[in-house]
Amino acid sequence: MSIPLDVITEILSLLPVKSLLRFRCVSKQLCASIDSPEFVKLHLSRSKETYSKSSLILELRSGFFSANLDSLDIAVQLLDHPLDGYPEKTVEVIGCCNGLLALKRYWRNEVYLLNPSTKKHRLLPDIVIDSESHDNNSGIDRFGFGYDASTDDYKLVRIIMSSKQVFVYSLKTNSWKRVQDFSYHDSFPIRLKGGGSLVGGALNWAKLKWNCHALLITAFDLKNENFFVVPLPDDMTNEKSSFTNFRNLSVLGGCLSVTCVNRTNINDCYDVWVMKEYGIKESWTKLFSFPWSPKESNLKTIAYSKCGNKVLLRPEPAENSYFCWYDLKEQTSHEFQITGLPLHYWREPTVCLESLVSPHGNIYQTEERG
Repeated sequence: MSIPLDVITEILSLLPVKSLLRFRCVSKQLCASIDSPEFVKLHLSRSKETYSKSSLILELRSGFFSANLDSLDIAVQLLDHPLDGYPEKTVEVIGCCNGLLALKRYWRNEVYLLNPSTKKHRLLPDIVIDSESHDNNSGIDRFGFGYDASTDDYKLVRIIMSSKQVFVYSLKTNSWKRVQDFSYHDSFPIRLKGGGSLVGGALNWAKLKWNCHALLITAFDLKNENFFVVPLPDDMTNEKSSFTNFRNLSVLGGCLSVTCVNRTNINDCYDVWVMKEYGIKESWTKLFSFPWSPKESNLKTIAYSKCGNKVLLRPEPAENSYFCWYDLKEQTSHEFQITGLPLHYWREPTVCLESLVSPHGNIYQTEERG
């Protein structure tokens, strides 16, 4: 008795990428099924549902390391990547979406897309910038990487800070185009590690207004390819209040998250806010408060635990490369170290899904002809 194809497909969609890459060699029919865009999307949706298929990508001076987000007690693994041969401190993650990492070389215009699960990568074409004011220094520019569901396309955004020009790369066309300039001249971009935070089909960056140093979140809509401002709760925009001391902008459980220092209480603390409905001001909710320490300049929210009752935190700068689980119900924290991680940790971690998504815009047929 033969097993129906739809049943086989459903079973395969639950398997890790490593197993699927081996099964491609079993038969041409199975290879074609695994390579199909429909299966890639199905497997991606299952990866989003299955917490164990998420990894923590850690950027260190000695290279990139990967840790299973569901089993942080297991030793990390050194991650192979296309820029592995370059000197330390020259490569950083500028975005991550659906299992694809966007990597950039410091002070160079080289940008790569990498799927760490399949080991496939590509070098993006250069941008042709016709501007005397541009100093060709990508180290000060802002980047963001995300998925545009309206066109089924992956896009990389680069904001040229010296000229305010904005360019968008399309994975479908493998080309850049110039779009609306960055027009918020009365604000100063906060230099956060990594790229823009992807939520609700938009990339989000934190900025400070020149005149009052108030926090501003600027977003880029990947569908319409234009900028807009994300509303903040009143407590964060009150110019006369000492409440707002911005620390970080991130994504937590698919929601935009802001961390700031609350200095209005007797004991200063970090307040972590989440925007439960993207773009809706009234949906901002203070998730929890965490004790603030003078030796820590930042607090990064990373991800929820598998059961959703804890939040993984990363205090910075951190001694001995430690992380912290915060229990939302018990309001307690537990510090720990990830086994095998060098003592000197460098940049903030990135959560990366396991997927078959190709950095070539198509699955293996394109890459093998390539």
